[in-house]
Amino acid sequence: MQVYLLKDLPGKGKKGEIINVNDGYGRNFVIKNKIGTAVDAGILSQVKAKQESENFHKQEDIKATKELAKKLEATPVEVKVKVGEGGKMFGSVTSAEIAVQLGIDKKYIHLVEPIKVVGTYKIKCKLAHGIEALVNVEVAS
Repeated sequence: MQVYLLKDLPGKGKKGEIINVNDGYGRNFVIKNKIGTAVDAGILSQVKAKQESENFHKQEDIKATKELAKKLEATPVEVKVKVGEGGKMFGSVTSAEIAVQLGIDKKYIHLVEPIKVVGTYKIKCKLAHGIEALVNVEVAS
């Protein structure tokens, strides 16, 4: 018997899945306790429509993330810092400061260690869906 799960069923499946169970278990436990419903044509069409909707939204999200990556690569970031004698910086430039300049969350910026020397750097931004962007960061005095 095929059952569409309305709630998580430990050891069998998660909410929204269609699983195969024994007839007695399906009727006497799953359906009776309103954990799932028997699968029919209506349920199958709902599941198919839901999957198509999720795929569409995922593709739209991927498209928007790729556009963001292109925008980030095209936008150079300039960070002004105080420099002492001999060109030595006071403090360092962190991923949080770069994130503020770019207008994104700092968790997306992959900076191995804080920048402590004035210069130009290519910083990797790891966005959603495995999309990456290289951002030009210029640290100037």
